[in-house]
Amino acid sequence: MTLTYKIASTIVRLAGVKKMFLKNKEEMLEYAKGENAKAVFDLDKARKRAERKNYYLFDRDLMGYRLISYQKNQSPAEGAVLYLFGGGMITQPDKLDFALAERIMEEAGKDLWFLFYPLCSEDVKIDKTYEVSFEAYRLMTQTYKAENISVLGFSSGACLAIGIFLHNNAIGRPLNMPGKIISVSPGGIPDVRLEENKDIWERVNALNHKDIMIDPTYLKTAREIVKGDADIPEYMLDGTVGDFTDFPKTYFYYGENECLYAFADEFKKAMEKYKAPYEIIVGKGMCHCYPLVRFFREGRVAQDEIIELLKQ
Repeated sequence: MTLTYKIASTIVRLAGVKKMFLKNKEEMLEYAKGENAKAVFDLDKARKRAERKNYYLFDRDLMGYRLISYQKNQSPAEGAVLYLFGGGMITQPDKLDFALAERIMEEAGKDLWFLFYPLCSEDVKIDKTYEVSFEAYRLMTQTYKAENISVLGFSSGACLAIGIFLHNNAIGRPLNMPGKIISVSPGGIPDVRLEENKDIWERVNALNHKDIMIDPTYLKTAREIVKGDADIPEYMLDGTVGDFTDFPKTYFYYGENECLYAFADEFKKAMEKYKAPYEIIVGKGMCHCYPLVRFFREGRVAQDEIIELLKQ
């Protein structure tokens, strides 16, 4: 573990970031409202940046939600990446996401589709998020061969990166699977009141003292927010119980010191049950979504490794 990471993790711990995840449903939604009111993406500025850096940025409406695509050339490349940001299903992307999206387009030689999917803090439930995300992938298959599409997601977006293909299986497999899935720090929000979920809840909590960012309490709060009283398929809430039939090679990235690392074994069991190819990469001593950050060596190395996977 590098000194830079040790210093950064100490600062995050002392700053009390985890306290945010102790908020109740109403407090969390109020927090999300404030975060989402911040301007993080300006289309005009983004287009000027694209022009300055000699690439193309396209903007389209998808079922009332923004979908932008980064392209090196005006015509589509042979392959593309669907990027699904994190934020607990309630907060918008941030500058790190846009920086990585641009870097992937430049270095991987693929188009990058960035979906501003519906947030469950916007008075929608998670089935709407799935509907729009699935439609984004369907739209991509009209331009690119499915095997030339990779799907990359972080945190809640990592759950979606897996989940939209569980959904594809659940509705009769209307679309071909992508070439690969890269899922960074996916977890689940199972109903921990049920006896069958007691074990995973205990394992998540056992890692709580190591996690500098997320408190397990949020798993309960998130389920309240994204599901409410709606009738939601369980695989949309906990992907480990879904149907992984015919899944492509799926890469799972976890930080050793994040509480969501407890779900790694659950995904391993699910992938092996359906004989789906997978690889689990664990960052020793690392935190939640560490490959998203480049200023410390471990994150930079993992991010470059992901970009190499996307090149293939």
